[in-house]
Amino acid sequence: MEIKLIEREQIIVGGISVETNLADSERDVETLYNDFYGKVELLNRLSQNENEYYGVIWYTRLHESYKYLIGQKLKNQTEDFEIKPIPKGLYACAKFPKDFDGIKAWTDFYNEIPKTGYKPKEKGDLAFEFYPNGLEGGYELWSLVEKIEQ
Repeated sequence: MEIKLIEREQIIVGGISVETNLADSERDVETLYNDFYGKVELLNRLSQNENEYYGVIWYTRLHESYKYLIGQKLKNQTEDFEIKPIPKGLYACAKFPKDFDGIKAWTDFYNEIPKTGYKPKEKGDLAFEFYPNGLEGGYELWSLVEKIEQ
């Protein structure tokens, strides 16, 4: 796996979310996606995009529970969807084919990041999946990182 380090500007992702934990995440995220497909047409109109999607993940209680938001990059805030800013910063990024197991992808990705001299940022931990060609295509994993102190 090739990990790239990329500086990103802040973006706003709007969509719908669920708060879950590792034990319940598979069921909860599946339900979230089923709900999302019923709202995707409105979101596509707001984003003026039908191809690119984000799955944003952040802890609500460190290593206990997290929120997962599926949505699209929006130019303006909206009351129709939950909003999550993806902050400006340095991110580690890796690409995966469409059929690559998501849990394995995240595990492999996080195990490889330290080989770059960086680690996922603990405070304000934020990571996301990016689907550049629709939710059924290949995807990228992104994690906000910081330099490993020697």
